[in-house]
Parts: sequence; C-alpha cells; structure tokens
Amino acid sequence: MTTRINLNNNYDIKIVQNINEIPKDIYDINKLKILNILKANKFVFIVDFSTIQQKQYKKLLRKLLRIKKIFVKLKKQIGEQEESGITVCYIINYDKDNKVQNDFILGINAIFFNTRHERYNYIYDTVCDYLDSFFYGKNLCDFKDNKCGEKRSANSTSYVGCCHHYKIKLLGPLLPNNLTLCEHLKEDHTCGAKCIGCKLFTCDYLEKKGVKFRIKDILLLDTFFNPLQKYFIKTMVFTPKEKIIKRLMRT
Repeated sequence: MTTRINLNNNYDIKIVQNINEIPKDIYDINKLKILNILKANKFVFIVDFSTIQQKQYKKLLRKLLRIKKIFVKLKKQIGEQEESGITVCYIINYDKDNKVQNDFILGINAIFFNTRHERYNYIYDTVCDYLDSFFYGKNLCDFKDNKCGEKRSANSTSYVGCCHHYKIKLLGPLLPNNLTLCEHLKEDHTCGAKCIGCKLFTCDYLEKKGVKFRIKDILLLDTFFNPLQKYFIKTMVFTPKEKIIKRLMRT
C-alpha cells in the first residue's frame, strides 16, 4: 500500500513498502552525482532509510539543495505531476515513529520552498515549535512561588527565570543596570518573539537534569545555516523572529 507525506508548495513524498513499487527512472539519494543528473529532463529521487546513516543526513540534504537550485535555474522539471500533487521522492523502510527519520523528511520539505526567505521562515517556525513542545506542560525548570529551581536559593525576588535581562540605564554606566522582565513575554507565559536563541538556552540546573540543546544536534539548523548565521541564531536573544530572519538573510 502506498501512502503520502504532503510537503509544502504542492510537493509530496510517496511511502512504499516494496521496492517493486518504485519507478526505474529515479535517482538513489546515496548516489546523487550532479553531472549525471544534469543530463536528465526531470528529477525524482528515492530514500531507502535502511541504506543511509544519520551522520550522512546533513551532506545528503545539502547536495539535494544544490541539485534543486540547478534544476530551477535551468528550468528543468522537478518531480512527477500527479492528481494529488508533485511527487519528488519515494521512501522505503520508513518508521513513522523514528524522530531522526522524520527530521530528515523535514529537511527535504525545507529544500522545496521557492525562496530562501520562505525556507528560513519554515525552519525557524519548525524549530521553535519543537523546542516549545519539549517544555510545555512539564515544568522542567521546577517553578515554585514564581522562582525556578536555579534561582530559588537567591534572596532577590527579581530572579524568577530566564525571561529576564539587563537593560542599561540612560544616565550612564555609573548607575546599576535594571534586571527587567522580557517585553516579549505574554500573559500566558509564552514567547511573543519566537526567539530561538532564548529557547536554545539551558542553565546549569537543566543541564544537570540532562536537558541541553545545541545547534549541531538540530538537523534543520545545522544543515541550512552557515557558521555566522548559527552565531546570530544562538546569540540574538530577547529578539523578535522578524529581526533575526532579516539578519540571517543578510549573512
């Protein structure tokens, strides 16, 4: 039985159970060679999860992105037009409960956006949703009486969590800076800025509990952004998504 995974922009992936269900004139993602593919009039590929390892995912996605850009530039056909959409990929030996495999499929989806701005928005929102879902409803920070586990022993009532930052006073550096509540924190305690840098941060208290996020461990961020962009993603804290995306587009 053939099932589908719907991607953005009317593209889709076919999941098959038998190798015999796959057309002969498509390309194995393990054997993608740009010079050979350029001779073709259309590009459809296959992913066999039993033949690729997680350490290959980043390299394969980057090569796939290069091929897609070349086909767009040469105005060659990407995928096979069908009633339900444009099939760009066949997948075999897929486990829908395997997070690593699903992350790879998210990477394929990112590739087939029309513009870099659309791709960055998709990646940004997808990563934010993932990081949010990791925390929602779990109280991993062990908040009690408006203080998190890391700051509960502090005497100051100002130290209530990570959504606080120092603001420099206008009268100059001689006066102490104010530790203020982030202006993007909404009444329901969610983030109005959708700031990945803030969401990636984990304090010593969380790290002792085994909670730590690194860009290199998040496939979408590690694959589609260069070192300078990764620096901005990590360090632009307390900053709205729109400003971060604008900076990423310039670098």
